[in-house]
Amino acid sequence: MINREYKYIPPVFYPPGETLSERLEELGISSETFAAQVNLPEEVVISVLKGDAPITPEIAEKLEKALKLPACFWLNMQKDYDEFQKKKNNQ
Repeated sequence: MINREYKYIPPVFYPPGETLSERLEELGISSETFAAQVNLPEEVVISVLKGDAPITPEIAEKLEKALKLPACFWLNMQKDYDEFQKKKNNQ
């Protein structure tokens, strides 16, 4: 018996900051207001939103408290994006 595991791998992964940006837009919250709510410098929030900075465990915990989405959601998105970028750069 052949045991194969198939996993869908999309052709592109977006940085988790894009999902965060969409969520903030849905809620009508500016990056400045959100930065104050989660006690992070606005520059850090903007860097995450642009995909220039990763979501760290510390940031993921703050996102979890503010947005009620588990920290593992954000960290898994970051991990998937990082793996995608690594594979893309090695091609």
